[in-house]
Amino acid sequence: MRAALTCLQLLLLLSAADSRPHAWDQDRFQLEAVKKEILERLGMPAPPVVRRRLDRESIQRAQRLYRQQAAELAGNRSREREEEEEAASRSRRLHRLTPTLSSWLDIPEGRQDSEGHRDAQGHRGPYRYHLLLSRTADFHRQLRVVQAELKLLEQPLSLPGASSVPPRVTVYTLRGAEGTPRLLHSQELDRDSPSLDLTGAIQPWVAGPEATLRLELDFTADVSAALVTSRGGTPVLEVETQENPARAARRARGLEEECGKSDGKCCLKSLKVSFHDIGWSDWVIAPNSYYMRFCEGSCPHNYKPASMHAQIKSRVHSLSRAAPAPCCVPAGYDPMVLMHLDSEGRLVSSLFEDMLVTGCHCA
Repeated sequence: MRAALTCLQLLLLLSAADSRPHAWDQDRFQLEAVKKEILERLGMPAPPVVRRRLDRESIQRAQRLYRQQAAELAGNRSREREEEEEAASRSRRLHRLTPTLSSWLDIPEGRQDSEGHRDAQGHRGPYRYHLLLSRTADFHRQLRVVQAELKLLEQPLSLPGASSVPPRVTVYTLRGAEGTPRLLHSQELDRDSPSLDLTGAIQPWVAGPEATLRLELDFTADVSAALVTSRGGTPVLEVETQENPARAARRARGLEEECGKSDGKCCLKSLKVSFHDIGWSDWVIAPNSYYMRFCEGSCPHNYKPASMHAQIKSRVHSLSRAAPAPCCVPAGYDPMVLMHLDSEGRLVSSLFEDMLVTGCHCA
């Protein structure tokens, strides 16, 4: 009886496995959809019946014309990208901010750093400072931080009795109500131009919801005297920003978002369409093939939102499943030229303005 049940279970498993669609089945269905869509866009109910094949010279002439038109399209796209990059460069702005920098006075005695430095009051340990920066109206979340540099001193750093070894600064971000430190980076302080690169701290802060940025700066030498004599102890934070890049940057990111690294989330997927393999090489002259890109994947909350509306839509869906969730859809397109024979057997070129998906987002 047990053996019979085992055999029955195996048969059920095998039948279930056979009923699942294979990858090639899915590709075949997608290719059929591509063929149907191209024919509809060309206004053709079916592929044309080729009664007389083009001679070699006509095919070569058609291919040259195709390459010329494709080059013109590429040139137009290149000019668009240059214009967008120029507009982005014009939108750059340098902000000069004055964060609050206060000495951390509660360093317990008996603590010391790895090099055993001691400060003037006899405390052992790194010389810690607390940096606070409050968000202003200029720092909205649509900005992209290009670079952020904290200018500590106006003049070269001079430390009394200092060795030839330059002091090192370790930067921590302070998270949560208790100010849990998280290591950001550590760097040597240039004596001639004492400044800190805070790009890694400012970028996520500007993009996030927090009103105040809190950092801890740990020095391996006592710089308090130098800080007091420079700008009255107030450093300057220079932040270079620009408005979020438009379509060109989104296109560049989108083409990198292949689905292999997305963990099932909204991404760009590619399928090669060979006109020879689908039996259209007798009437499609150029190109020989192209990569059909399409969007696929889930849209978790706040993942690649296309707009504020998409963010609200995602939030409402998380509260009530009755509301629809955002869908993974194309964010942009590139054009494509198809050189082919029409229903009358004439050689024509057709331009598809929205044929090639360049990126995906959730809308």
